[in-house]
Amino acid sequence: MDNYHSGGRTRNVINIADVGDGGTAAYTLTAASSAPSAATHGYANWGLQENLHVGIGYAGGSGGALTFIIWGYHSFSEEWAVINVIDPADGGNNAVTLSVSNNTKVYNIIPIKGIERIAVQCTGWGTGGAASIFLGVNTL
Repeated sequence: MDNYHSGGRTRNVINIADVGDGGTAAYTLTAASSAPSAATHGYANWGLQENLHVGIGYAGGSGGALTFIIWGYHSFSEEWAVINVIDPADGGNNAVTLSVSNNTKVYNIIPIKGIERIAVQCTGWGTGGAASIFLGVNTL
């Protein structure tokens, strides 16, 4: 019989790229990236927390904004899928898509209850520059 394990509820945001430390970007990108495909891609949702904190900074580029899609993985299906959330404005179940303009930083909180791994895909790249993507999780 397996022992029950709870990840526990956390108030503080845990950096899933470097658990127990801060300031480590999960991704540093200089071009568009591909979607996750292997079960080992992305980052584990440490302790199976309920909220994903995404901080993205983009600097040094020109042209249009960057666009990102957030992916989730669960072992029951052994598949990656785009994370969707209910839009309170229209009740639609929409993919989480983030947009970041040059010389801008954005911060979003996304519900991820039950999702085991998280990955970020850059689907649209401006011209030049670099983007840093920070991922953290918590429950409270």
